[in-house]
Amino acid sequence: MMFWNVTYNDPNRWKAIFEVGGARLPWWRGVRETLEGLPVGSPKLDLIHVQGIDDLQTLRQDLSERTSINFSRTSAGLIAYTKVRLEVYAIPMRWSEELTCSREGVVVQFQRGAESVQLHMKASASAEAKFRAWFERAGQ
Repeated sequence: MMFWNVTYNDPNRWKAIFEVGGARLPWWRGVRETLEGLPVGSPKLDLIHVQGIDDLQTLRQDLSERTSINFSRTSAGLIAYTKVRLEVYAIPMRWSEELTCSREGVVVQFQRGAESVQLHMKASASAEAKFRAWFERAGQ
């Protein structure tokens, strides 16, 4: 599965998400790395289009308001969180899935098996620059 509804706290759902995206970072590591300049969470961006997860894009199609997206680091990748109406969805991804961020515009892309997913986002120039810097440091 490519995305999960995480609005309700279901431990089995979170277990499946962390199996795909990597284990949650220990709280002490998150605090330490935040103090060192690499927070667990990314800057918030606006999600413009989802390519490769048709069910999620269909849910978003009729929206007139902006949809925000942000990411959190895991031990082996990232988890993207986006809200559609009153529901929150998680999209786990691993660095081993050819996870990349574009230089022009902000497009995070990964390849899971035969499926390619692209998350097209936008924000102010400074927010985009901060996100790219966060993404590059997160992948080291």
